[in-house]
Amino acid sequence: MRLDGSSPRPWPATSVVGLLSETPRADLLSLGVRREFAAGQVLLHQGERSTHVFVLLTGHVKILSESGSGRTILLAVRSRGDLVGELAGMDGSSRMARVVAIRAIAAQLLPFDEFEGFLHRHPEALRVVNASIAAKLRSATDKIIDFSSQEVPVRVARALLRILADHGTPAEGGGTSIGIPLTQPELAAIVSASEPAVHKALAELRKHEVISVGYRSYVVRDLPRLRDFAELPPEIMAKP
Repeated sequence: MRLDGSSPRPWPATSVVGLLSETPRADLLSLGVRREFAAGQVLLHQGERSTHVFVLLTGHVKILSESGSGRTILLAVRSRGDLVGELAGMDGSSRMARVVAIRAIAAQLLPFDEFEGFLHRHPEALRVVNASIAAKLRSATDKIIDFSSQEVPVRVARALLRILADHGTPAEGGGTSIGIPLTQPELAAIVSASEPAVHKALAELRKHEVISVGYRSYVVRDLPRLRDFAELPPEIMAKP
């Protein structure tokens, strides 16, 4: 993958760019200016007053929120084809989170008036963006329910399934990688649990050969068993 965004690979099917038809996709990618960010560089700061929107062209970013107590919470990971920062221009509020490049990435930066004009020109795109926002809100609601009603091992299994559904890639030697580099402290932040509790949950999954764990990497070896650990009914199980 080149940082200029050119690639023979198709856009991820569930991303905003991937869901657009050819004409609105080309229009969207022609807008704004292309920017490159190094690993660890901040795209957006929590609390800042800005309204521009990013379209991710390569790589992954972390969406982080700082609580009043100073704790950092990893809210989500976004990847190629996703939008970042679209809410601030819609309601005029300050940024709710910090956005950080996981590795070197490229993104298209659009002033909000250009983004808004794009949505007016393409009703199809407006429907896709609205569905994307609804999916983000649904995911946030699911996490709140998990945090209030499920034990840490269940939350860890569900978090891995969600990440796998969005970013999973075939792993060398079999199984499916979650597709993004993720430390155990970051996984603990996702499920709102202590690092020792998450380490214990991962150890249990490894003991049953459900996953293998490397440096910032996780490979799901037995997807049905992971779904069993997640205690999800079949109709709402995350897709492989």
